[in-house]
Amino acid sequence: MRNHLILIGLALLGCGTLVFGRIDRRPERPARELANAEPSAEELIDRFLDALARKDPDALHRLRATEAEYREILMPGTVPEGQPLKRPTKEFADLAWGLIDTKSRYYEQSLLLEYGGRQFRLKATSYDKGEKRFASYTAHQQVRLRLEDETSGAELMLGTGTIVEVAGRYKFMSFIKD
Repeated sequence: MRNHLILIGLALLGCGTLVFGRIDRRPERPARELANAEPSAEELIDRFLDALARKDPDALHRLRATEAEYREILMPGTVPEGQPLKRPTKEFADLAWGLIDTKSRYYEQSLLLEYGGRQFRLKATSYDKGEKRFASYTAHQQVRLRLEDETSGAELMLGTGTIVEVAGRYKFMSFIKD
């Protein structure tokens, strides 16, 4: 009898996951996505300009990919479309994240010092290094914003890093301006 119950249990598990006496036939969780990301680059840029206007370093920082997102989504997927994901060594991942995070934090401070507290109207967005598709994301490289200062009416260009798109959601990978 015991062997029969084990076989029945294994058969049920083969059809789905047994959860509290019922079969759960939901598909596996979708690939990991970016948390707190925006549905468009335009909405992300609006949040970026709002964080600058409010001089809010925490809001600005939240617009950027987290360490987990970088290590689990972006880094492994930085290969041509259709290629297998790469698995860098822990040492390389630590170094890469350390560099991108440290540089981005300095750029965040610089952006707040130079543009913080100012209200801007977005006139145009461009990407100096274009768009590049990778296995797990699309990079919109080197954001350039043509802005109008709402107080003085003066136009200026604000350059910053790269926006990534993962599963239709947008976030900055970094604020590092080349």
